[in-house]
Amino acid sequence: MKLSQLTDYLESLAPLAYQEDYDNAGLIVGRPDKEVTQALISLDCTEAVVDEAIATGCGVIISHHPIVFRGLKKFNGSSYVERVVEKAIKNNIAIYAIHTNLDNVIGGVNTRIGEM
Repeated sequence: MKLSQLTDYLESLAPLAYQEDYDNAGLIVGRPDKEVTQALISLDCTEAVVDEAIATGCGVIISHHPIVFRGLKKFNGSSYVERVVEKAIKNNIAIYAIHTNLDNVIGGVNTRIGEM
C-alpha cells in the first residue's frame, strides 16, 4: 500500500485538525508515494525503535509522540533528534506521529482514560 493510503486511514480515525496548536502530528519523514508493507508502532521514535524497524523490514514507524516537536534550525547530526531522523532517512523509513489528535478524538486516548 502507498504510505498516503495509510496516513489517510489514520487521519480518518484521528483527523489532524484535532491536534493542539503546539503539536507536530502527521507525516514527519517520508514520501506519501512510498510503498509500505509493514509498520512499527511505538510510543516514541527512538534510535532503538528505528533500529528495530530496520531489523524487521518495517517501512514506517507510527509513533504517538513526534520525534520532531519544534522546527529544526539546522540538520548536521549534532542532536539526538537529528541523528534518529537521519538514520530513518538513510534506511528509507517513514515516520508518522499521531499525538494530540489521537488524544482529543472521541474514542481516543483521553476518552479511554476517562472510562477507566
